[in-house]
Amino acid sequence: MRKISINFDQDMIEIMEVIMEKLREKYINPFEEIIKSRNESLRENPTPEISLLNALKPFVDNKCCKIIDRLVSSYNIATLASIITEDLQQARASSGSINLQEVGSRATVPPKHRINRLSILIPLLILLIFNETH
Repeated sequence: MRKISINFDQDMIEIMEVIMEKLREKYINPFEEIIKSRNESLRENPTPEISLLNALKPFVDNKCCKIIDRLVSSYNIATLASIITEDLQQARASSGSINLQEVGSRATVPPKHRINRLSILIPLLILLIFNETH
């Protein structure tokens, strides 16, 4: 009689690798594509607030430019998160489920996100100016 060799630990590792690959393929990769397309859209069509911050850079020193760059980066991340959250909520509300390909196809920045962010930007800008002048 032939002895059966079972390596349970190795089998579990292989099973987890298959599961992780499927999760990545079905959920993570499409979500990463949505983030990339939305981020590219924000970069190509910056919000007025981002344009304002970038327009200030020629008039300030290098230290202030670095602060502006961090503000722009933080603002873009917050805007991106807000847009994607709203996209996912709309997709779920319209069909009861979320189709990531459908969400990713809307790559423009909704106008709503261009207006309501001013309430965040103005205090940050005031702090930046205050920090530079005092």
